[in-house]
Amino acid sequence: MMRLISKSQWKQWWRLGLPLLLAWSLAWLLGMAVLAKVAIDLRAERRDADLDTQLALYATTVYGLTWFDAQGVFHDELLKLEPDVYPAPYDIWVVEPATTPIHHLAPSKPRFALSDFSFLHSAVMGEKRKVYLNGVDAQAAAYRLYAIPTYSDQMTETAPKAMVIVVADPLPGEAAYQAFVHRIVLAALGLGVVGLLVGLGLTYWSLRPAWASLRQRERFLSATAHELRTPVAALRGICESAQRGDEAPQRALTRMEGLLRTASHTLEDLLLFARLDAGTTLERQAVRLDLLVESLLPEDDSVLLEASTSIIHLDPRLASVAVRNLLENARKYGSQASKPLIKVRVANGQVTVEDQGVGFPAALLARKQTDFVISPSQGGSGLGLAIVNMIVRLHGGILRLENKPEGGARVTVSFHAFQS
Repeated sequence: MMRLISKSQWKQWWRLGLPLLLAWSLAWLLGMAVLAKVAIDLRAERRDADLDTQLALYATTVYGLTWFDAQGVFHDELLKLEPDVYPAPYDIWVVEPATTPIHHLAPSKPRFALSDFSFLHSAVMGEKRKVYLNGVDAQAAAYRLYAIPTYSDQMTETAPKAMVIVVADPLPGEAAYQAFVHRIVLAALGLGVVGLLVGLGLTYWSLRPAWASLRQRERFLSATAHELRTPVAALRGICESAQRGDEAPQRALTRMEGLLRTASHTLEDLLLFARLDAGTTLERQAVRLDLLVESLLPEDDSVLLEASTSIIHLDPRLASVAVRNLLENARKYGSQASKPLIKVRVANGQVTVEDQGVGFPAALLARKQTDFVISPSQGGSGLGLAIVNMIVRLHGGILRLENKPEGGARVTVSFHAFQS
């Protein structure tokens, strides 16, 4: 693609593909952003929920393994027998509010500078509810706190006896959350870049038919100008020569008639190519391909025909144009021998035309069938072969070009896909 497209064509392709690329990129990036946002929000909820679950688990365990007896004595013997619970990775307190608060259970080495929990009295002791709280201790360290009320074993008492408080450091969870956010952002950016590259590729592939059509039309216009420039220039020259008296009027008219006939034939071919390129409708019918080819041969002995009965479902009008163009090319460019002879074979839904000329250029032989298009650089045979190729492809067949080892060109068109 890069080898064949000029700077102006790149600009044209970019103008066609930019809206599609932008639409794809916007949809892809928006989707990546939404997915990343959902993942980050879910991870944030899990971060808070995981820590709160741990705090509640330890607080409930302390609540179940400690108690106040009838004399108000606090017992934590069972708690301290559980190595998986005590000592805990968190600061665990059992505090009884009083003028001087009584710490029935306290960490031996507190992680946080907390000792006064009076700010919890109203909610935990007064309203008898569980409390989750974020705060900062005296040393400006952030913490997450969970507190629940605990009661005396005396069934007659309904007021809470003390508070079970579990204090944890939220920073490890926050650090893990931030690391997750960074990974998600990097992954989203990476997927965004991949999506843009994929979008660029999809844009190119989706625009290939339209781009090929535009390039085909550009070639068609160039070929039209090239094919008509020569007869128009020749007509102008004849007119000027006749006006100057350098050529007899009758001779000039005779020459002009021949040029006009050639130009008219070329124009008809160009119009036919345009119709085929636009997608003409085939009128298929069962045809004796051998008889069709025989009817197009000249009456002289310049063509040797070898044919066997071959009934094909095709459009006879277009098939005739294809065979006629092959014969005309063979007559024009296959006359290098002293006694030129064209060989035509018809068998098994195939038509093969051989001449004795110089053969096809290597560049033309290397061209793929799908890239076989008209171009002013192909010379006179380009238009005829392009029309043949398009007719054969419309019939689902194949055009094959080759040079014979002994010299000369061989063209084979295959309609076997529609053989009856």
